[in-house]
Amino acid sequence: MDVHAQLQTAWTDIITTYRPGTIEFTGIVLSQVVGFILPATVYMLIDTLFPKFSQRHKIQGARRQPTRHQIQHCIKVCLFNHAWIVALQFILLYLRGFNHAYLNMEPTVPSLKTFIVDCIFGLLAREVSFYYVHRALHHPSIYAYIHKMHHKYTTPVAFAAEYAHPVEHLLANVLPIMFPLYLKGAHFLTVMAFGVFELWEAAADHSGYDFLKLPPAELHDLHHEKFRVNYGTIGLMDWIHGTDVVGWDRPKAKKVKTTE
Repeated sequence: MDVHAQLQTAWTDIITTYRPGTIEFTGIVLSQVVGFILPATVYMLIDTLFPKFSQRHKIQGARRQPTRHQIQHCIKVCLFNHAWIVALQFILLYLRGFNHAYLNMEPTVPSLKTFIVDCIFGLLAREVSFYYVHRALHHPSIYAYIHKMHHKYTTPVAFAAEYAHPVEHLLANVLPIMFPLYLKGAHFLTVMAFGVFELWEAAADHSGYDFLKLPPAELHDLHHEKFRVNYGTIGLMDWIHGTDVVGWDRPKAKKVKTTE
């Protein structure tokens, strides 16, 4: 039996045993734990368990690293953001009696081709939506009230990916990942798999380490260090808008025509 057939059998057992709302809620919780909390914890443990490896691969120097107290505070805020999103999802599903889900619970598991197409769509949609939301949060009239909180960590650690104001967490961290695939009607399993990947990417981008080149953590680490550069996630929108170079927003020196 091939992998797709095995997955189909397992999925059939799940949807015939549990209510759609219960499946969706469980998937949301598991995706956050597997995709973000566990990887972020592993990244944080590298410092303690493998100090020499950590020093060799840290993007920024030891003097710039956050203190233990700052890291503990970061983790608390991050877990709070996870908790209120989970609580909101629970309330929305509870109001429907857990008999209906918001995501597509189609009995047939999507084909590999459909899965890949939906994931590519989700990746591009997330890049575009996150870029513009992120740029907007950097606007002077908004920054001090919302996004400044996230930039408290100029040298980020994995949990800092979701150290954010609740408004930013919803608009920049949750909706760009979930909403495009929800609108497209992608299968629940696709949304969960894509969510796990994107959450891991967020943790990796903020990990402060360079030993993984995909995703290129140096790009977002530079954003935290230099502030006005690399607003996107994969670099596409920054390349299009020219915001992938430090100093892009500085006025260009005017060339003076000289005569002999």
